[in-house]
Amino acid sequence: MTAINEDQKTFWNGQGGETWVSGQEEMDRFLAPFSDELMVHAAPQAGERVLDIGCGTGETSLRAAETVGADGAVHGVDISVPMLELAKARAAAAGLSQARFSVGDAQSDALGEPVDLVISRFGVMFFENPVTAFGNIRAHVRPGGRMVFACWQPVRENEWVHVGLGIAKKHVEFPPPPDPYAPGPFAFADIERTLGLLTEAGWRNAKASPFAAKLNQGETARDGAEGLMLRGPISRALAEASEAQKAAVLHDLTEALEAKIIDGAVRLDAAIWIVSADA
Repeated sequence: MTAINEDQKTFWNGQGGETWVSGQEEMDRFLAPFSDELMVHAAPQAGERVLDIGCGTGETSLRAAETVGADGAVHGVDISVPMLELAKARAAAAGLSQARFSVGDAQSDALGEPVDLVISRFGVMFFENPVTAFGNIRAHVRPGGRMVFACWQPVRENEWVHVGLGIAKKHVEFPPPPDPYAPGPFAFADIERTLGLLTEAGWRNAKASPFAAKLNQGETARDGAEGLMLRGPISRALAEASEAQKAAVLHDLTEALEAKIIDGAVRLDAAIWIVSADA
């Protein structure tokens, strides 16, 4: 396990995983338009075997399990133990015995029996070596199988990111900008590079479709601001901030989100790529 992967593992088994578990319903609501779009493009079929990379608390795995039915199977893989425990509980509560979950690093670990379909909702952008990772994933797909995943478009296209960043940077010192291709939420924003990585890893017919939506960030501006501070891209920087700094960010962000309330909810622009390829 590399140092970068260790950093990801530590974060998602600590604060990152815990905040997603506590806010699972909120996050699934926030990301619902993208989950819907992912499943439309992935189109799992009855009886298929599906691998869900970076499955988190299980939302997309459970959707796939409902579609493939009892004759199919879904294997959700993630590095976060607390998130997987919630995913298992949700599957049991829903009676979806065809869904199973395990801890694993898709870059290097064995991922179980060959599958017909690989899906991922924002779970594939954190690999230190994407070509190696996608090559490993492809090795677990049957001939003629396919992969469909969602990844973010650039920050400038995602209001839910830059509205918080712009305010937080007025109150908290941020580190220098990282390499844009370093493991992280926006590592695949350059879609031509991303498609090239897939081709290099042996995937065929790699292509991408843009999709945009307004995300529901909560019923009130205060709820939206608190959610972005706890689980958004500014959360890590704010973890080391003073209480006074956090209060200042909360005040200014709440004020900014007041203007974003539409039909009873804070709605922020967001844009992704739906990427697909054949094994």
